[in-house]
Amino acid sequence: MSSEGKRILILGAGFGGLTAANLLQKNLSSLSPSVEYQICIIDQRDYFMMGLVNLWILSGIRTFKDSKIALNRLENKGIRYLNHKVTGIDVASKTVTIGESSNLKLRYDYLIIALGTEYSFEEVKGFLENGGFNLYDAEQVTKLRERILSLKNGRIAICITSIPYKCPPAPYETSLLINDILVKNGTRDSIDIDIYTPTPISLPVAGAKVSQDVINLLNHKHIDFHPLHKIKAVLNMEKIEFENGNRVNYDLLIGIPPHKVPEVIRNSGLITHEQNWINVDKFSLRTDFENVFAIGDVTEIKVNENVAIPKAGVFAEAQAKVVSQQIVDDIKNDKNKYSSSRFDGKGFCFMEVGNEKAGYIAVDFYHEDGPYTLFEPPSDESYKKKLDFERSKLNEWLLS
Repeated sequence: MSSEGKRILILGAGFGGLTAANLLQKNLSSLSPSVEYQICIIDQRDYFMMGLVNLWILSGIRTFKDSKIALNRLENKGIRYLNHKVTGIDVASKTVTIGESSNLKLRYDYLIIALGTEYSFEEVKGFLENGGFNLYDAEQVTKLRERILSLKNGRIAICITSIPYKCPPAPYETSLLINDILVKNGTRDSIDIDIYTPTPISLPVAGAKVSQDVINLLNHKHIDFHPLHKIKAVLNMEKIEFENGNRVNYDLLIGIPPHKVPEVIRNSGLITHEQNWINVDKFSLRTDFENVFAIGDVTEIKVNENVAIPKAGVFAEAQAKVVSQQIVDDIKNDKNKYSSSRFDGKGFCFMEVGNEKAGYIAVDFYHEDGPYTLFEPPSDESYKKKLDFERSKLNEWLLS
């Protein structure tokens, strides 16, 4: 990259990274021609696909191949895109190293870290060896659908292995959609669906009432919910052991993998030994290092002793808007606006239940009376809004 102008590096092309890149380009390009800048986004994947599409692949209404959007489309917007793995971050020298063999160093004036999480099923003894499926791997979800359709009887076990994990309602959506698949396949009466979680309620981040609303949906579809069941080991191709001593049989095992901060972050000095995620200011998303911001799943923002901002794309998007505005204001030297750009802790998600219906969950984590959550019962309208949400974001970030 040229040494001229302000250099903005964005690590990761997910919800947060794509939002930041687009907003920065839009807002900085409207400034005086004398304001020089460079926006570069780096991702080891050459495509973008929303995680929520995994459930549509599972349901059979989409395919992995047809859901990927090439990230090199960013170049058409004047945003530089580099298809590389980030292998080093040096906040002292303000450089980022990319490529596993080239070790190319890029300098930055502003750094936005939006690398998301890594999955670590290696931490669950026997899971991979005994044929467990990773719900968050789109390629595995294609095979999972085939396996569900071929199953004639038995038990499907869905295990949340640890918390936090991305998109808290996803495992429950999965169980409801599998119910839908089995009903249409004519095999539901001979197959049990069980969901296991280490937590005492279904959605701790949403509170007791919404958690009970979710369990009511499961009960209505005869899906068995098992709280306080943290998986200890998968003993063989048909038995799981939990830390509470219970052992259960299964015929098909689906897991939500342990999540951890990417290795490059662990080696960068951005987190201490006591931390599992990057610590940021809850309003500005600033780290402890000059002009270094972190957004989305790579962070942990504690709301209180028991609740943190969930790992979900809408929060990464909202945080990216705040960070982008701060950088624009800083480049413009507009200190008045700069101080007022704050993340408000608000977000939402759609929770599919099958039969082309979805519930809607809205949350306000910074509410003055404590985290506030609203659950709207499943409807055709919310399902359509979920479809529209994906279309509008893809158009905004990559297709327009």
